[in-house]
Amino acid sequence: MPIIRRRKIWWEGVPDASSYVVYVSRDGNAFSPGNFAWESTPGILCRSVAGKTDLIIPDEWPEFPMEPGTYYVGITARDDLGNQSDPFVSSALFRFHAPPTPPRAGIESL
Repeated sequence: MPIIRRRKIWWEGVPDASSYVVYVSRDGNAFSPGNFAWESTPGILCRSVAGKTDLIIPDEWPEFPMEPGTYYVGITARDDLGNQSDPFVSSALFRFHAPPTPPRAGIESL
């Protein structure tokens, strides 16, 4: 069984936030002020998080994209009334697949 490294997305908590929403997209332009529409943004997946300020990928978000590549992650704070902040956006390379097994190997006497 290959070793697949998990990733942790984290953020600092803010006063008055009752939960957070984590968004992911391959397109960084989706987070531009003219394009970003919170949960209604085309091409963005989101996950609500309450009671903590981190998310382990893929364990706690199995719908997170598994295709290797650079992903943009936005995090918003949400209050009890459903108001959400602008997103804090960062990006990183995600890869949840191990490289292939070497095709040949051997042991020789020297």
